[in-house]
Amino acid sequence: MSSSDDGEKQILVDHQFKPLNARQQKIYSAKLIRFKTYLETKGKEPKKEIGYSNVDERISRLHRVVKWVWDNETVTTELTTDAATAVNNALFKDEFRRLDGQRYTEGSKRKINDVLNNWFEFRDTDWEPEFTFTDERSENYADLFRKAELRQLWQAALEYKTIPSYNNLTPEERDRWKVHIAQELGKPKNEVHPSDWDKLNHDWKIPSIVRTTREAGWRPALIGRMKIEWYDPADQTIYIPAGEAPKNDSSWEQELSAEAADAFENWLDQRSNMELYDGRDEVWLTRKGNPYSSGTLNDLLNNLMEQAGINQRGRKLVWYSFRHSVGTYVHHEYKDLRVVAETLRQNSRAAAERYVHPLPELKQEVAELM
Repeated sequence: MSSSDDGEKQILVDHQFKPLNARQQKIYSAKLIRFKTYLETKGKEPKKEIGYSNVDERISRLHRVVKWVWDNETVTTELTTDAATAVNNALFKDEFRRLDGQRYTEGSKRKINDVLNNWFEFRDTDWEPEFTFTDERSENYADLFRKAELRQLWQAALEYKTIPSYNNLTPEERDRWKVHIAQELGKPKNEVHPSDWDKLNHDWKIPSIVRTTREAGWRPALIGRMKIEWYDPADQTIYIPAGEAPKNDSSWEQELSAEAADAFENWLDQRSNMELYDGRDEVWLTRKGNPYSSGTLNDLLNNLMEQAGINQRGRKLVWYSFRHSVGTYVHHEYKDLRVVAETLRQNSRAAAERYVHPLPELKQEVAELM
């Protein structure tokens, strides 16, 4: 018997496959074997093809997740993104528990999130957990931006990757900048022309993402799904169809401020002339032609914070921090969780409350008072 057969036999021994039938068991077992090989060969750092030294615990966690899905969602041989989101929500609410009925610790919840991320990387599928966990219990997984920082991020977006004017550079400087421009535009250096300088300096993609997110608190997944036909320039409103928004099955409208609408419409005009978007209906794509994800947006945010000189100082500032900022400042203005829930499209006031933090400005006032 081959080593692969030995591995499959061991997994069959270690894990119960009820309520799968014999054919489903065979398909599911084969997937676990392939997943185990992926973890061992490149699961830790896929790009560098570095794997984990011990993967048995990760396989067990994944199977525990799948069994929960069988018991609470549907019996299937496939673990979908919707099922993973249901697991993530159940972990947050302590509805997904250990076999002995006890709550999972925050560290165990984090490890379950980790193996789910491993699984969807293995499947080459985008998925992001709404709730992340640390080894210390915390109800919120992201901090908010101060109002001044939100203004700084907007200005940083307007200045992002602008380059010196072509006419103000020496031939030697132009040659060096061509390397940068070629990389940004995804074209050979010898095909970079003077007009390409203007393309970068008039790029509205990043400002449109940042400004609309600052107002709406977009989840990263919705940024990846946003379609051009959802926008109505007549009333400067984005209409999200039912079932399109993550974790929200109802349709809703997002009105844009005049400044956000300007940035958005400038981007749509620019986008219509870009070959990358031919035949595509997504509003925003990375320069590789992929929809934005939590990872690519957090990378962008880190660059913007560095440009803006924003120091995290122990805070966890990620793309979801925009959402936490919207929830906090809306609540400070209206003192009503129902308004926060409506603004963030949450299903309940309890869900909206997770996005409300003590205002940094009030913390400073208390410190000065004491």
